[in-house]
Amino acid sequence: MIENSIVYRDFKGKYDYLPLSKAEGSLIWDRGGKRYIDFSSAWNVTNLGWNNPEVSDAIVEQAKKNVQGLLWGSDPIQEEYAKALTGALPKELDACIKETSGTESVEAAIKVARVYTGRSKVIGFNAQYHGQLFATLAIGYLKNSHPKLEPLVPDIAPIAFPHDKISEDDWQKFLLELEGMLAKEDVAAVITEPGIITGWGSTLVAYPGFLVKLRELAAKYGTLLIVDEVGTGFSRTGKLFGIQHEGVVPDMIALAKGMSNGAAAIGAVVGKSEIFEKAFSESILVSTFGWAPIACAASLKVLQIHLRDKVWEMAEKKGNYLKERLKTHIGEALVDVRGLGLEIGARFKDAETCSRIQKACFADGLHVVVGSKDNMQIMPPLSIPPELLEEGLNILIRNLK
Repeated sequence: MIENSIVYRDFKGKYDYLPLSKAEGSLIWDRGGKRYIDFSSAWNVTNLGWNNPEVSDAIVEQAKKNVQGLLWGSDPIQEEYAKALTGALPKELDACIKETSGTESVEAAIKVARVYTGRSKVIGFNAQYHGQLFATLAIGYLKNSHPKLEPLVPDIAPIAFPHDKISEDDWQKFLLELEGMLAKEDVAAVITEPGIITGWGSTLVAYPGFLVKLRELAAKYGTLLIVDEVGTGFSRTGKLFGIQHEGVVPDMIALAKGMSNGAAAIGAVVGKSEIFEKAFSESILVSTFGWAPIACAASLKVLQIHLRDKVWEMAEKKGNYLKERLKTHIGEALVDVRGLGLEIGARFKDAETCSRIQKACFADGLHVVVGSKDNMQIMPPLSIPPELLEEGLNILIRNLK
């Protein structure tokens, strides 16, 4: 499956394309009326199920009050959501920047980091995804992978991601090399996902202690740590936020996707007020539609549901079950199963096998996507009923054979 960002007047079946008709909970239907069990959550967006009725009701109620905010002021629902969101995060993260997407949020965090530190360099990690504008592309894109877009943004570049399959010697080598870069004291920020790559689709899991060591080294040399939780936030990995797996408090955290459960466009940078206040005047932190009141109403309800229902526990339990079932089928076609919570990668022997099985599942009514080449990314709604999880899993397993 490819991402479609262009809408045609008459698509005529070009490319991999799902003409969506309606969606409810963990089910979607195409315009021919075919039903699919969804194992994508629109790429970690509809974590509480498609068109969650509680969220929809919250939008309707807010629409009766006000739907647009001010650049130079705030609506009560914006203030209420900021209080709730910061209350769900470590106390040090006490202020929010209003944005409309994950890309905007990461770009805003970069601007803040450069202004605050007076440095220009930004370090990311290979094959992590942070967005599709020039700075966010530069953070994680492999060099020369899209040469016609280059040059991207100077002084922003990725380094190798230390996943959990590397040796202890390679881990120590990585730490030495990273410290050598930071010791020059010209790096404004290190940006990373919190221990698992959700973006470009590899679902590689970080070496244990990855985030702890980043926090330690960044603080030592005056570099800010920015954690991109656009794909991992809101219970996806078995914690409300991915930073909780290692108990790390970054300087800034970027959020979007599951923030409103797909009900409205919204993003945020949540960080330390002392950093934001120092950088505010020169960072140009303005967004016309950032935190539209209806988006905040939806996001507030989403957060309340996660906290009320402890949705992260659902993700951990269902994810563990799904991984264990799939691991028993590792063999000729399936070679690895990895992930956290309900962010799972099923890696096949080659890209052709992965694509063939994905298409077979699609034909059988399972909507699942190929993350990158040989890796199928499995991301059901966290609220998926056990019977639909079982039905979808059985379709996948049947096609493995």
